[in-house]
Parts: sequence; C-alpha cells; structure tokens
Amino acid sequence: MRFTNVKHVAMSQAKTKSAFTLAEVLITLGVIGIVAAMTMPTLLKNIAERSNSEAQANLAQKITKSMNLMRADGGLERTYASTDEFVDEFSKYIKISTRCDADHIADCWPTKTVTTTDGETYDVSKAKTGKNLNLKDNKSNNVGIILADGATLILTYNPNAGIIGDGDTVTPSFADLPIGFGRTKKFAYTTSVTDPIDFVMDVNGFKGPNSEARNGKQYDIRSFKVARFSNSCPGKELSGFGCLYVLPSYSPIKAGSEEMKKWDPKWNTSHMKGHDNYWAGAKKACDELGMSLPDTSKFYSLNKKTKAEKEQLGLLTDVFYWTSEEDSDHSVRAWIFFSPMFYGSDYGGDKEQRDKKVLCVGD
Repeated sequence: MRFTNVKHVAMSQAKTKSAFTLAEVLITLGVIGIVAAMTMPTLLKNIAERSNSEAQANLAQKITKSMNLMRADGGLERTYASTDEFVDEFSKYIKISTRCDADHIADCWPTKTVTTTDGETYDVSKAKTGKNLNLKDNKSNNVGIILADGATLILTYNPNAGIIGDGDTVTPSFADLPIGFGRTKKFAYTTSVTDPIDFVMDVNGFKGPNSEARNGKQYDIRSFKVARFSNSCPGKELSGFGCLYVLPSYSPIKAGSEEMKKWDPKWNTSHMKGHDNYWAGAKKACDELGMSLPDTSKFYSLNKKTKAEKEQLGLLTDVFYWTSEEDSDHSVRAWIFFSPMFYGSDYGGDKEQRDKKVLCVGD
C-alpha cells in the first residue's frame, strides 16, 4: 500500500502561482493601445492650447516691458508718422533679428499663408497696413519683426495715438486665455504703454496648424488685442445677435486725451474727468472690430442660455461685462451672468473701473 504525503502535496500546490496567459497580455496591451490612440490627440491638443497661450502672454509681456523702457526714456512723449518710424526707436529697447517692410512682410512670417477664422486661406503678403489687420482707421504700413528668440509678429502703430509721458499713470490689463480642457487662466498681459500698437503673432513658428481662432477654439495665430488677418467673426456666431466676441484685453481712454471727445464727450465735464475711462475704451475696442457693446436687453436674452451654452459661446459666467447703457455722466450698467452674490442682472458700474470685461456684438 502506498501512502501519499498530503503535507508535501499541499505545500507544492501553495507554491503554484497563477499568471496571465500570453493571449490575455496581448489583449490587455491592445485595449491600452486603442484607448491611448483615442485620447492622445485630444490630450496633445489641450497641451498645445496651454503652451500657445503661455507663449502669447510671454510675448505680450516682453513687448510691454520694452515699451516701458522706451517710455522711461521719453520715447512715448511724442507720436510717430508711421510704423516704420516707431520701430526705428522701439528697436533700441528690444532685440530684433530680422525686420521686414510692408512690401516684404511675408519674409518675417514662418509661412506664406495662414488659415483665417472663416476657414479661408490668407496670403500673408497682403497684410501691408493696419487696415489689412482689420484696424479700419489705421492706414499706416505694417512692419514684420522676428525677435532674437525667434518670436514672429506683424506690428502696426497708430499715428493718431496720444502721447504717454513718464509721469502718466500706467494701468495694467489681464487676459483670460484658454489652457485646455475647456478652462481659461487669467494671465498678466500688458499695460496702457502699448496703447499705440497692435499686432498679430505666430506663437509656435512652423509647427502649425498656422490658424487663427475657429469655431471658438484658439490655435497658434493670436491677436495681441484686436488685430487679425480675417474680417469674419473672431468669436461665435449666434442667431439674432450676429457675432459674439469676448475681448482678451483692452485699454482705457486716457484722461484728458483728444480721443475722449469722440468716445465719451460728457466725461471731460464730469467730476471724474481726471480718471481714465475704461467704458470708453471698451466702446473703442468693439468699434475697431466693426462691432459694439450690447445693451441690457441682449444680456437678458443671453441669460436664458444654460451655463454650459454660455461657456460654449466663450462667455465667462462669473465676471461683470460693460453694457452700452449709461446711468449718468460717470456710470453705466454692467452685467453679470453668475456669481455667489449676483445672478443674471445688471448693476451700476463706474466708467473708471478696470475690472469689467468686454463683450462685443455685431455683424
């Protein structure tokens, strides 16, 4: 009779380890590969959106710092007859590796063409004047610039801009830029020393897609303020409204300037006349786009949209926006869609307040 060593068998079974078969490993790797293939393009696009916005803010800050140095030396206490003349002086304060006049503007741009907001192909060589960048009253020739760090821009100067003295108050502005996954971030952006200029920039060189914002999505061709290649809607189209566009930044009309007579003539006779006027600056910024500030009735209509729909339209739901409606010589109505204290209503806002955002509407 043979006896089985029960203890030995039990110990041998305990030492046996379960493992994945080769087929199971291959199936798992295949599933991981499929998921990665589905999610990676979206992930990369969102990473690129953040990187492009950081590059935009960095370039805006660099230009601003250089103009501040120019201002400290008195370089903004005079106006210039043209963009070329302005860049002659500006080049003393920033390192420029290549400069192109209006007839050779495309030589300072990474690509010969760009895709515009409306999906059309635009020949960069046509961007010769401020008017070609949709600054309707600016006929000054543009200048193409490649900075020492490789950043590229097409810059235009407004000869009708006022002077900025070393003792003048400088007001900062911030820009809410997309950083991927439907989020935005408030970047320190520029100051009122850059009021006389605007430009378009390619924030990633040859990488592509070499496109302006389309369908509410920002790509690598960015506007410093409102300058752009396309003359179509830079934001979102909405039936009954036309184009809706939230400006990333804007500047006030300076106290005592000649421009104040055009954008808010009552301001110069009010008790606030010594203050810069942000509401007037908002009106001017929208007008340069061929658009205008909305009245409260338009905001009431927009407020019927869900929060998700507002965000799809590019509307920030926890900030105040200027309206076109004045309460007095120093106050206008401002609108907020959502906040812990206020919901979908209009409130009085003084025109010198810098915290209001700008929504432009129009065709």
